[in-house]
Amino acid sequence: MIHNENKWPLEHWLIELCTKCSLKCPRCLRQEQGFVTPNRDLSLQWFKENFTGKLLTDVRKITWSGVRGDPIYAKDFLSILDYIKSNNDRVQNVIITNGSYKTKDWWKSLDSILTDTDNIHFSIDGWDQKSNNLYRVNCDWDSILQGIDQLKNSDAYKTWAFIVFKFNQYKIDDIQHLAQTLKFDEFQITYSAKFNKVMKGYPDDDPLQPNDEFISSRWRHDRKYIKLSNKVRYEPVNDVFLDRFLNTDSDKQLLPLCKVGNKGLYINATGAFHPCCWVEPTYENLPGGKSVFNLLADSRKSLTEQMNDERWKKVFSAWDKGSTNKNFTMCWDKCSKKTWNQNQATMF
Repeated sequence: MIHNENKWPLEHWLIELCTKCSLKCPRCLRQEQGFVTPNRDLSLQWFKENFTGKLLTDVRKITWSGVRGDPIYAKDFLSILDYIKSNNDRVQNVIITNGSYKTKDWWKSLDSILTDTDNIHFSIDGWDQKSNNLYRVNCDWDSILQGIDQLKNSDAYKTWAFIVFKFNQYKIDDIQHLAQTLKFDEFQITYSAKFNKVMKGYPDDDPLQPNDEFISSRWRHDRKYIKLSNKVRYEPVNDVFLDRFLNTDSDKQLLPLCKVGNKGLYINATGAFHPCCWVEPTYENLPGGKSVFNLLADSRKSLTEQMNDERWKKVFSAWDKGSTNKNFTMCWDKCSKKTWNQNQATMF
C-alpha cells in the first residue's frame, strides 16, 4: 500500500524519461548549462518498481517531456506507455517531441498504443528544413514529416507547438496553414520569456528575439491556442485544478503551482523527485548545487520514499510563511501571488 504522507497532488506528472536528444536548441538547458549531459534513461523496470498502486491508479495525466531530453529517444518509451495504459485507461499521455529521426515503423507502433485520450505535440518553429533548423538545430525535416504522416489518422489529438522568433514572426499564418494541411488539431503559439526583455541574462542584440508583441510579459511563457479541427481535446483534470485554485488561500504571497497540480510533479531521468521541473536544478545553482530541492531529490531511494520525506514539511512551512530564502528564488519568480490568475493555475 502506497501512502501519500505529504499529500502531493497525484493527478499530473511531468516525467523526463531520458536526457537524450539529437537536437541542439540554443535556449534548451542542455546548451545553456555549460557542461555535457550524461545519457540516462528511466527503464520499464523502474516504472514497475516505483510507479505502482495509488500512483498508477490516481494519475490522470502524464506529460512526457523534461528539462534536457526528448521522450521519443528513451529506449523503453513504447513499453512504458503500454504499461501505463494497460493499468489505467483513463490517463492522458501528453508527448512533447521535436519528432526527428524515428522510423516509419516506430511511429506506427506508437500510434497502435495511443488512444483518443492522448495528445502529441510536435515542436516545430519553421516551414522547411532550413527555417526549422535555425532554432531546432540538427533537426531532420523529412523524418518529422514522416512521423506526422503516420499519425494523420490517429485517434490521438495532435498539436503543432510553435515558438515565435525573429525569423518566423512574419510567417505565423503560413505555418498555421501548413499545420492545418497536415491534419493537426491545434496550433499552439508560444510567446517565450527567454529573451532580454524578460530575462536580463540574454543579450540585447539577440538574433532570435522577435518584436515585443511576441514576447511573454512575465517569467513564464505565454501561449495562444488555435483550433484547426473539430476534434475535442481530452482534459481529465482541469476541473480539479480549477477547484484547487478557487480554494487557495489568497492572503499568501507565495502560491506554489505544485500544490495545485497543473504544472505536474516532476521526475527526472535518474528517478529523482522534485515538486516541479523549474527547481531541477534551479538556474541559480547550476551544475546541480546543494539547494534544498536537490538535497531532497535522491534517486537512490524509491519514488515514494522521496515523496514522503519528512523534510518536505519544512519546505511547505517556508512557502506558507513567504520565506525569501535563496532556495526559493525560482518559486518566487514563477509562483508569487502577483503572477497568479486562473489561466496560470489551470493550464500546463
